[in-house]
Amino acid sequence: FLSSAYYVLECIEALNWGKGNNGGSGGATRTVVGNINANVNTNNSAQNNIGGVKNNNVDESTDNNERDDKINLIGHSMGAGVSVVLVAAFPELFSSLTLLEGAGPLARNANDCSRHVRAACQRRLKSNKTLFPNGTNNANADGSNSMTTARAKVYRNLDAAIEARLDTTRRMPGDQYLSEEAARDMVMRATVDAAVTSNSSAAGDDTNRPVMFRHDPRLQWPSLQYYTREQVEAFYNDVCNSGVPVSILMANDGWPVDSWSQAAVKDKLKPCRMKFLKGSHHFHADPDTVEDVASEIVSFLKV
Repeated sequence: FLSSAYYVLECIEALNWGKGNNGGSGGATRTVVGNINANVNTNNSAQNNIGGVKNNNVDESTDNNERDDKINLIGHSMGAGVSVVLVAAFPELFSSLTLLEGAGPLARNANDCSRHVRAACQRRLKSNKTLFPNGTNNANADGSNSMTTARAKVYRNLDAAIEARLDTTRRMPGDQYLSEEAARDMVMRATVDAAVTSNSSAAGDDTNRPVMFRHDPRLQWPSLQYYTREQVEAFYNDVCNSGVPVSILMANDGWPVDSWSQAAVKDKLKPCRMKFLKGSHHFHADPDTVEDVASEIVSFLKV
């Protein structure tokens, strides 16, 4: 349900279960999807407050306020947009919402819907020959996705891929920056070894082997449709009416936010906390700024 073009979606999945309700392992973690499935499958009546609307047919013994397994959800960038939609739809599953460098889904003018469909279709038609050179999207013999490997650019080594990631940040709007340490962590988890060709050797340090990014190239395509401003405001209203407390942390040199989004967050979402911290878009990953971000998150969760 995301509408994004040329953005990275990052949503923190490992969530703390205060009561250790995960197969009896105290202090364990569980994914958002796993938690939703578990709750929906075992207790359908738990959805008695979706969108802030009370279902009078639900047994009051399953009141949301009595749940002891709620999630503290944290979302970054477009992951913040995912988080807002998720909490608006399933508020009974969450005890708090922390948004880092993002505050909701992208909003677009409803009158531009035909233009968005046209742009998305044209991009797909242009990319098909590259993505599907054999006319299919079947997996390769080694189990990898043929669409990804057909298109993926191969970097001569890990350092070259890291420099490419840093260069992407330099071309982002505003005064964004990214530390080499954070870029290295991101690239190491986002790349795989490229197939060894006749011109390269498999011997030597892993950092000198050719690599390629493993993300699905379709993530960079323009979307067929986007949420309208009215829809985004409706998500904000539902989160606000749900009673789930919201904290927003933004970076001083982060992603630029337009005036409409700023006003909508203030008037509709109404976060109980909103702070600007030093750093850039990935201030939660840069060594120089991560401590302040972590401290603010912990402080909010302790309230």
